[in-house]
Amino acid sequence: MRAGRNRCVLSGRWNRGLKVSPDKIKIRSVAVAESLRDRFGPVALVTGASSGLGKAFARHLAREGFDLIITARREPELTALAEELRAQYNVRCLVRTVDLSDARAVDTLLASLGEEEIDLLVSNAGFGTKGRFEADSLDTCIAMVNTNCVASLALCHHLLPGMKARKRGGVILTGSMEGEVAFPFSATYAASKAFLHSLGTALTAECEGSGVDILLLAPGPTDTEAPRKQGFSNEQLSGLMAPEAVVEGALSQLGRRSYWMPGWQNRLMIRMLKWLPRRMAARMAGAGLKAALKKSGRELV
Repeated sequence: MRAGRNRCVLSGRWNRGLKVSPDKIKIRSVAVAESLRDRFGPVALVTGASSGLGKAFARHLAREGFDLIITARREPELTALAEELRAQYNVRCLVRTVDLSDARAVDTLLASLGEEEIDLLVSNAGFGTKGRFEADSLDTCIAMVNTNCVASLALCHHLLPGMKARKRGGVILTGSMEGEVAFPFSATYAASKAFLHSLGTALTAECEGSGVDILLLAPGPTDTEAPRKQGFSNEQLSGLMAPEAVVEGALSQLGRRSYWMPGWQNRLMIRMLKWLPRRMAARMAGAGLKAALKKSGRELV
């Protein structure tokens, strides 16, 4: 069926060759689902778009016909992506180079948006480290919280009033399965994602009936550059979910549910951990991560 059309369905029994009196036929109209762009377009803002899930979100949305504003720290990668999307999909694509680990940069990004009506926010920018909590500098921990928490908070605070006024819009917050339980040796990252999980759940309740849909995306390990930067081996990374699969699933769930964790293995593991007492769940999660780090050649001292 094509978007924007209705089709008529004859209600009741179908029999070939059977003549039915017109007054016996009930006709009902079945509305065809809106396209993603019809529901949430025409402009989307994607943060962390230079690689990984953010890049996959930008490509998928451009393919759907969205005009885009893409942001990240690395200007060459962003510019190359923008040129690719303009050439391939004939969409408008604006580049905003910002380092969201700097709280002042968030203000710069918000100011640069001007009066742009953005009805889809994909707040995806984030980073994490693996190892003992005190091994990271305090500056690194604060930068992680700014990127993973403060940027999403500020963007939602800036964009939601306009979405509600227009009675349409969508927000995707990229959390993590690590946001569901405490993860030793990923303490700051897991805590920052727990913040997003709580924020997303609260905003979902507040936005009910407003025409604005919130989706908290909680992916597990995904085949992006992030786990490679954290030192995991190619052998350990084999079999990870592709970013494109995560993105396609997330966009299919937007407007249908408020929370989505891709991968039944991830869902099963988190469900089992959440059945345990909190301290025991943290111990088990930490033991698994510690073993993975050791296998990658990193000893925790």
